Amino acid sequence: MQKISWLSGVMCVTAACVSGWSAEKSDFGLTKTRPEMKQKIEALKQREARIPLPALTPDEIAAGRRSVNNGRLRSIYLPESWQTSRGSSGASSGRTGGTTNVNAALAQAQQAPDFAFKTRLFWIVSRTNDCQYCLGHQELKLKRAGMTDDQIASLDCKWTAFPADEQAAMKFTRKVTLTPHLVTDEDIAAVKQHFKDEQLVDILQTIAGNNSTNRWTASTGIPQDKSFGGDEPSQLDTPTSDEFSKIETKVAPFDYKPRAAWESRAEAEAAMAACRNRTSSVKPPSIEAALQVLAADTPGIIPPAWFQAAAYSPTNALRLWKHRQAIARDGKLDPKLKAQIAWVVSRENRAWYSMAHARTRLNALGVSDDVLFAIGASDDAFTPTERTTFAFARKLTSAPHTIVDEDVAGLRKLFSDNEVAEIIFLTCDANMFDRFTEMLRLPLEDTVTLVGQAK
Repeated sequence: MQKISWLSGVMCVTAACVSGWSAEKSDFGLTKTRPEMKQKIEALKQREARIPLPALTPDEIAAGRRSVNNGRLRSIYLPESWQTSRGSSGASSGRTGGTTNVNAALAQAQQAPDFAFKTRLFWIVSRTNDCQYCLGHQELKLKRAGMTDDQIASLDCKWTAFPADEQAAMKFTRKVTLTPHLVTDEDIAAVKQHFKDEQLVDILQTIAGNNSTNRWTASTGIPQDKSFGGDEPSQLDTPTSDEFSKIETKVAPFDYKPRAAWESRAEAEAAMAACRNRTSSVKPPSIEAALQVLAADTPGIIPPAWFQAAAYSPTNALRLWKHRQAIARDGKLDPKLKAQIAWVVSRENRAWYSMAHARTRLNALGVSDDVLFAIGASDDAFTPTERTTFAFARKLTSAPHTIVDEDVAGLRKLFSDNEVAEIIFLTCDANMFDRFTEMLRLPLEDTVTLVGQAK
């Protein structure tokens, strides 16, 4: 296999209390068959985004400008530094809208020997999260990579059509996507039978980044692009062969179960403490190599464990470093609320390494352990605005396929649209960081390096 390039509480903060959702609901508009799925991703072209998405102006169209809806929404509402720092895990596809950029980025991506494999994993992540926008894009990318419709259909129900190493990666991808808190050391060992340490890091970066992208495009309700990488309309509800027209999905989250209540404070503190003594599931590059890579941006800083693992690809490690600096430093949201989002997401994912990092950020901002552990246990210490944010972050983390219009509308009553976009993006980004760090079983540093912490 070629290397992949990178990239409870019982209070009303629980996901079950968010508008329009209850643990008893068993079907959230999920599609069982391929024809139903195609119809849904094609119909997405007609929906309105949950945050206003202005159409291109006549002057922009006359000038030959085109728009990828995902990139356009990001460029309108997110700080520029959050976009330029993300790199290949989300920055391609002509984010600012030029047709040349779209085609050039897609053509460049297709040259990578792992393009089809990486896209197949993205398809599985998107189907598991029921992200219609991303599913449409991956369908078209896989066709451009030479896959037939039947081969793409096999991703949903017939993994035996693929090599053993891909089957192992697909199984791992779905579990990391749907239930990262239930991934075991045995699950990691099973996929490691087929991939080297460096490859596993790349796979995890891919899965983690895809999970972030899904949560952004699905929760913001971005309408499907009417064309893909050019001016020609992209038809998504194409005919399905008889063989696959009635077979039901084995990937969509019909087996979703609400997550259990959060662990007690004592249990969470013990889990974070245990991180200091655990052994990473991969052997990362040496600390000397990571130091050399980081010195190109921030000399004199001891690289944290996550940077050392990412340093298999120096370019991507530095890109991620800059990205984490940007999201902590820039934006309109209060730094404390940003750190609280990271804490809530990591608790929901049982991502102990990430939780410890979020705890250090909050402590540095003057938030005591008593206060941060009150999240999910008592609503008395928090404002209605904070409680609404926490509830949304938990729901988007554990059940992205259940987000409804009312969830985003509730945030828009309390925040500006730019702030709403930042809340969504930070929740997405925390889900990426959680999956990457926890699946690697990274050991917690003796001294946590604060990256980009606002003063």
